[in-house]
Amino acid sequence: MIANLKCSECGHIYDFEVGEPSMNKNLKLVFENKSVCPKCKAEDKDLLTEKGQGQMTDWHLGNI
Repeated sequence: MIANLKCSECGHIYDFEVGEPSMNKNLKLVFENKSVCPKCKAEDKDLLTEKGQGQMTDWHLGNI
């Protein structure tokens, strides 16, 4: 699955293949693939954009 992310280090917005999203035991969203910012190369420092939040909502509602 591709999700729209924002790097918390440099603020760059990008689409990333996160693989299969899931929820851990604390109901935190977990991605199969570790994100890497294409601009600053920060690893796993992502935030969901508004678009990304909508994508994850669609994913969650499709898996209920």
